[in-house]
Amino acid sequence: MLDHTYIHYITDPSIAAQQVATLAQEPILGVDIETYPLPAYRNRAKAGLDPYLAGIRLVQVASGAGRVAVFDLLHLPPTILTPLTTVPWVVFNGDFEYRHLTHAGLPVPRLQDAMFLDRLISHRLRDLAEVSCDILGQSLDKTLQTSDWGTAQLAPAQLEYAARDALACLRIAEQLTPRIRLLGRHRLYNLWCGALPVLAGLELRGQAFDWENHARLTGVWQQKRDYWAAELTSLLGAGVNPASGKQVSEWFCSHPTAGDLKRWPKTAKTGLLKTGAAEVALYGRPPVVKPLLEFKKYQKLMNTYTDNYVAHQHPVTGYLHPRFWLGGTRSGRISVSNPNTQQVPRYDDFRALFIPPAGKLLISADYSQIELVVAALLSKDQAMLDVYRHQGDLHRTTAAAIAGINPEEVNPDQRQAAKAVNFGNLYGQGPASLAETAYLDYQVSMTTDQARQALQRFDQAYPALKAWKRQQVAAAQQLHKVQTPLGLARDFEVQGVGFLQGEAQNMPIQGAAAEILMSALNRLPAALAGLDAQLYHTVHDELTLQVTPDDADAAAKALQESMVQGFLDIFPEAEEVITKPEVKRGSSWAAVH
Repeated sequence: MLDHTYIHYITDPSIAAQQVATLAQEPILGVDIETYPLPAYRNRAKAGLDPYLAGIRLVQVASGAGRVAVFDLLHLPPTILTPLTTVPWVVFNGDFEYRHLTHAGLPVPRLQDAMFLDRLISHRLRDLAEVSCDILGQSLDKTLQTSDWGTAQLAPAQLEYAARDALACLRIAEQLTPRIRLLGRHRLYNLWCGALPVLAGLELRGQAFDWENHARLTGVWQQKRDYWAAELTSLLGAGVNPASGKQVSEWFCSHPTAGDLKRWPKTAKTGLLKTGAAEVALYGRPPVVKPLLEFKKYQKLMNTYTDNYVAHQHPVTGYLHPRFWLGGTRSGRISVSNPNTQQVPRYDDFRALFIPPAGKLLISADYSQIELVVAALLSKDQAMLDVYRHQGDLHRTTAAAIAGINPEEVNPDQRQAAKAVNFGNLYGQGPASLAETAYLDYQVSMTTDQARQALQRFDQAYPALKAWKRQQVAAAQQLHKVQTPLGLARDFEVQGVGFLQGEAQNMPIQGAAAEILMSALNRLPAALAGLDAQLYHTVHDELTLQVTPDDADAAAKALQESMVQGFLDIFPEAEEVITKPEVKRGSSWAAVH
């Protein structure tokens, strides 16, 4: 695949300028970079992966003829590569290149990402070595990936390693791009590529966070955890550690009146009672249940959102810099890690810790009931569509259908129960599962028989949706695959069967909602051009911006229009059933959520 004689290692600015001028004539370039920790952070784990803590040593640029120019930025300014930004680049996991090159001051062109191409064909998120071996039949030895890229003199083996990766990106794209078009997944691929710089830019900026109040809240949580631990000591006995699942399980087993031991689920490996919050809430008995649930709540908050969050406080910016992943989930939803700021406690005092930078405010909007609207559109269920055409409330309509009353007679408790039914139905829940979810997530008590009746009446109210769901399950059983409107496939043979019936019904709905959000993200940069406004966060159906007060009105309008048009990009027929998302403004995420 790569002849080492085609590698041109460049440290001289005049030669670099000549090579750049030649490469700028290419129709597309394969690009990769190598980074090294800055001296002050050499002993910090993974510092070489962080644009604020690392420098770029090499930028490798491959041409279609198989020649690779390796530019050494220890001797060259990054700006010397600027003419190359007029040419499309192919990268692998381009989030990394975008953040480092942008931080170094180099404008980055629209990136084509070979990792996304492979994800849409293999149905897995794989690394470059695995993809190269599979697609090109070429093994890439990654041993040198963690070598010292900050050394004064790079070894020939390091240069060859670097060059091979850049050329591999280009060759993989040459192989897979035509296949993406044949499979009809090019629109989704382009959406992912368009969303990449928007999310990578968010990662680079980070999310401002109120560390002072975080420390105060940590103290409050610790006091409450210790209070409930003391209460449990008086109830369970001093010898029982409430944080020990084994000891709590043994206590319940030795006190039969304290729980429904016949129905209580057990672990497959040990046979002990499962003692998570859900099991305790469903199968335990007072007076132990409330203190145990409260203890577990504050113990989880302490374990997940205190020291773990402090560990992610950036040493340079002081912000959180979570990683937003494209293509990492089966449905195409964006996922987040280090830390996962999408899944946070549903308490205002914690969400209030997410704040805008000084001098800015947050504005936010979400798609109301997006998965239910998508379900109506995919199934063409006229009863559901009519509710949305008239800007009605599907939860209220469902509640009325379940209770056999008029919508205006529905009370708040009935509407809350209907929410559990609406969303539980989309996930393919059966009566027992729905009854549990209704209690745990919606604080609605519902027997299994009541849940069964509610599901039956839901199906009677929305018959086209019921028929569509049956078709999805049949397709999954016969073809072992279902897909979203833009072609993202849930391949049950490659990705595992999982909960086939539920996923067959929900994955196209959840995936379509993800494609809507992705389309809105693609529209944001142009819509916000000229405004001091940037993406601050995104959570499935929600987009939050940080913006200066003077630009808040214009940014709010741009956000609304991007979200509406993003929806219509995926469902052009939806104009009658969607409304402009309401935009909220505030000084924290809690204030706009």
